[in-house]
Amino acid sequence: MGKLKWLFGRNADLYPGNMPSGMWFWIVRRATGLILVVYLFAHLFVLSSIWSGEEAWSEVMATMTTPFFIFLDFLLIGAVIAHAMTGFAVILFDTGIGVRRYKLVYWVLIGIGAILFIGAGYAAWYLISSWGG
Repeated sequence: MGKLKWLFGRNADLYPGNMPSGMWFWIVRRATGLILVVYLFAHLFVLSSIWSGEEAWSEVMATMTTPFFIFLDFLLIGAVIAHAMTGFAVILFDTGIGVRRYKLVYWVLIGIGAILFIGAGYAAWYLISSWGG
């Protein structure tokens, strides 16, 4: 780690405390984009089980409706919300809206995203808690 201190040390640009808020939004956008691409391929893989017959499809669907997979869907919704909020920031800034007050725009979008995520959490909790009843 000593050799990489220039890159990750307290005075480096990549030290989390030194990164500007725009860099955090950039990182979140890239990470959630990768998560969504991985999900897309997993989704296509699951959908391909329909070609194995109705029984295989029913088994896959029984697995996908367990509380664990509902929780994973909840996390997926979080990734979608984060990706959408960062994308909305990009659209605003590209059109010249909010550029001078970018930190306020970031905080407002984080607040909107948090409200949407809490709503998704409530819906996921409802689905998980009502499972089997």
